[in-house]
Amino acid sequence: MTSEFIKIYPEFKKVDINNEYLRNIFINLSKRYKPYYYANFLMGVNGRIAIYDKKYKKLLTPSKIMSKNDFLIFCQLHAQSDCLVTNTNYLKGLSEGYYGDILSLKDSKLKKWKEKNKVGIPKIIVISNSLNFKINKKILNHKDNMIILTTNKSKRKINNIKKHGIKLKKYNGKEISAKSLDKYIRSNKYKSIYFIAGPKIVENMIDQSLLDTLYCTTSQKLVGSKKYDTIVRGDIIEDIKDLDLRNIYITKNKKTKKIEEIYQEYTLK
Repeated sequence: MTSEFIKIYPEFKKVDINNEYLRNIFINLSKRYKPYYYANFLMGVNGRIAIYDKKYKKLLTPSKIMSKNDFLIFCQLHAQSDCLVTNTNYLKGLSEGYYGDILSLKDSKLKKWKEKNKVGIPKIIVISNSLNFKINKKILNHKDNMIILTTNKSKRKINNIKKHGIKLKKYNGKEISAKSLDKYIRSNKYKSIYFIAGPKIVENMIDQSLLDTLYCTTSQKLVGSKKYDTIVRGDIIEDIKDLDLRNIYITKNKKTKKIEEIYQEYTLK
């Protein structure tokens, strides 16, 4: 690896990136009386998590701010979850090929860690009010662990999903609320819930004071685009939310000594 992983707050020390984030969530679960909700975002210095991609005509994470280190941390957080929450956009992207399959882990070391710590295959909750995605093998590979929560009333779309053996639960209203999601998760007794969707549902969870931990990776790059997305869009959270900074890490290039990424971990008050 060409970079060093260094903790700079609340203490200064070099750490092993291959194991550091495996201690963040799992060790606290037995002490909790409620589900542990967490989300992780990658962004440029100016806070942009996605920009307009001309090829796919979608807002996507620019490849120039991605890194192996950030993906490794994503996988460590994934390994500790017993439930993943995603959305329509992800299933559509998975089906059409502009998103990779991040619903399952491929890292053999993390698989062994899960076995040792008795963390099973996570359930997958898909928030989809539109049901606008094609069902193909990439999605059907996960159907046994997947359920779709929707407010859609189209019998054609609903029957098509059920025909493929995917579970579905219908709700009234325009969209699935954070409170409805929380109620469903509690009823199924899931403990560690990792949001791998876009910012909208996470913003709803923050607004309802349900999100426990927010992980932010900041690539040391400015991201320019007229069309872009950020963690908080402002149409749901209209006031200021207090955060507690728990940890800060940096990656430093061993040759140039330049900081490449800053990793911040926040708990929400």
